[in-house]
Amino acid sequence: MIRRFAILPFLLPALLAACGSPSAPTGTPTAQPGLPEDFSAALVAEAAKGGTASTLRAQAATCPTQLALPYGQSGLDTGLYWYSKGETGSLGGVGCKARADGAAMTGYYDPARPVLVFVHGWQNGSTVAGVRDNFYFSEASRNVADAWIDAGWNVALYQWTQLADDEGTAGAPYHSQAKIWTPGYTYTDALGRAQNINMRYRTPSGTYATTGMPTVSAGQLFYTAYKSALSQWTYAGTEGVRVMGHSLGAQMALAMTEKAYVDTALTATKRPKRVVLADPYWTPASAGYGHSYAFLSPDVNPAARSARIAQTLKGQGVAVEWIKSSRVNDLGGDNNTGMAKSISRTEIFPEYVFDLNPASGVARKHGVAPRWYLWSRSFAAKTAVSAANTLSGATTVMNSGVRYDQNGGRSTTTPGDDTFVSAANP
Repeated sequence: MIRRFAILPFLLPALLAACGSPSAPTGTPTAQPGLPEDFSAALVAEAAKGGTASTLRAQAATCPTQLALPYGQSGLDTGLYWYSKGETGSLGGVGCKARADGAAMTGYYDPARPVLVFVHGWQNGSTVAGVRDNFYFSEASRNVADAWIDAGWNVALYQWTQLADDEGTAGAPYHSQAKIWTPGYTYTDALGRAQNINMRYRTPSGTYATTGMPTVSAGQLFYTAYKSALSQWTYAGTEGVRVMGHSLGAQMALAMTEKAYVDTALTATKRPKRVVLADPYWTPASAGYGHSYAFLSPDVNPAARSARIAQTLKGQGVAVEWIKSSRVNDLGGDNNTGMAKSISRTEIFPEYVFDLNPASGVARKHGVAPRWYLWSRSFAAKTAVSAANTLSGATTVMNSGVRYDQNGGRSTTTPGDDTFVSAANP
């Protein structure tokens, strides 16, 4: 569903501030408003509620490889981290890096079980703050990964924090987004200066480093880590692999899954059967402030690239599910109506989130989607998007040709009392 909202008075200062950068050079696309000022800082504050390095380190004392926290003082860390019930029971957990050979990891990963992989989005400011995204649902004071682990699932989080931790332009994360698709992004800024973003990464001091930076895109890094982590995976049930991406991570999820289906050397059973887009975000349809989408050619912008991939995956039997929980695209992004018309789309309204600060209010609602979805597995399946739906059920919802809007349970955090009504899509 594409909702039209009047801009509330208290949002105007933030949006106008986001538009206050110098005008773009002649010949570049018209600049567009970005997200509310301080939105990325609010995301960091939300992630920090999952705990700090000092309190989380002891939770994964049995990890045989590498912990996700804290950051090293130099170098880049990316990778797929498995989570255990023991360490995720408190706040957000830290995760344990998957073995390069894909072997079992007692308490973390069993090759005979189905797999859920979550990938985060924009992380501007997280490296300095020493936090990473996690499975803690602060509004409900619970870790939403635990029920999946109890039910026999392997739960993982793909960490690309230092790459995703890049500044925005007028509130839009052009740099981090470009890294998903290309390792060589450059653009001309509003003052006519060439800016080489490439695959630079943030260090704990807040500076950008290029030493040892990847020579492939973040999407390719994700797929490489995924393929090695599942190289000894033997699960033969119907659940298979489910991949969920939040915000910019939705593009990561699509990029990785596309590569899994193109790679003829990958066993078909190891290809994700469901892709969940949790409050996905795309920068404006026309790039502003000197930025360009030329690296996406022949696709005209990130939304078009994502829509094309989603349609192709749908044709290959993948269920693609979209949950909207905030107005991130309404305020400064692309609503991607092209994709909305062809996949499952459910909108939830977390009215229990009340915040007078426009940035943190939007950020908190933005963070609800992935956690709501994971928690929905604990309740009866809905006609709308739900983690409790079987693959067949998810496919039926996707092919129904309608969207689903939450009309009950808006004031409570639990998905258990949520009800939905259908309407024309999008």
